[in-house]
Amino acid sequence: MPSKRMTWNTALLSTSLLLASCGGGPEEAPVVDAAETGSLAAEANSAIYDRARAYAAANPKRDGGSWDQWCGSLMWRFGQLPDSAARPSAIEAYRASRIVSTNASTALIGAFHWWDIGAYGHVGADLNGGGRQVFMATRKLSASWGDAIGINSVSGYSAATGARYLGWSMDYAGGRISGGGGAPIDDGGGGGGSSLPKTTTEQDGIPGTIYYKRIQTVGKRDFGYTGPIDGVTGPATEKARVRITARELNNRGTPRTSAQEDGVPGSIYWTRVQTVGRSFGYTGPIDGIPGENTYLAEHKIAAYAVNRAF
Repeated sequence: MPSKRMTWNTALLSTSLLLASCGGGPEEAPVVDAAETGSLAAEANSAIYDRARAYAAANPKRDGGSWDQWCGSLMWRFGQLPDSAARPSAIEAYRASRIVSTNASTALIGAFHWWDIGAYGHVGADLNGGGRQVFMATRKLSASWGDAIGINSVSGYSAATGARYLGWSMDYAGGRISGGGGAPIDDGGGGGGSSLPKTTTEQDGIPGTIYYKRIQTVGKRDFGYTGPIDGVTGPATEKARVRITARELNNRGTPRTSAQEDGVPGSIYWTRVQTVGRSFGYTGPIDGIPGENTYLAEHKIAAYAVNRAF
């Protein structure tokens, strides 16, 4: 019966399978983008997306409290998953699931995305595919639909928390969301989005209009960029570009650069550009001092990142 899935199974409670865990401690304040909430309503969405909106509207709180730290519980309840899929933490559910890919942009509708964070991990359900609108229980949201319940992108959540992305699966410890498996829906782009072609800057290091439109689109989604999606660079676009590049550098190893948070490049940032740049044809010294060849590598790294962001 549907009602069984919408209420917490007392037998599971008695065995302490609380499905509570989303890594890290409770967070202080939600990150809410009201503009995004409004724009998403106008897009073409999957039936699973519509079900998630309805579920959040009916359950803005979890049993009268916050959804924060209850990511697994949300997946089990919303997904109407079988009792056999219950696990005490997201990371344990991850270990019992079959990972299809670590490329979030290829995720199908209804996929589960997994992160390694804290002791318990984190999980969310992909509502439209492609890792762009992932339903989750956390305060790190791009659009809030209740008390720590709503959506964020895979890259947005990773950037906000520093969590390591583990990949996506179609099952949650063997359970699947009914109606899942469809190809990602084109989100219309919001000024470009997935309708934008790939930028050739990844190959030649020469920035152009498509390159900057992709930076602006990703910057708006993940880093608070509020300017136009017009392909014309300026201070705000450049800051977003540095933050996007820094995130790619941080995802590839250490030392970590704080430019991901503040958009200000320093010696660690430039040293990492030069080091990672070896994979992009950079042959100069690793000295943290930028020059023509370092800037060329920087553009290639940023382009690589935005070409795979949507």
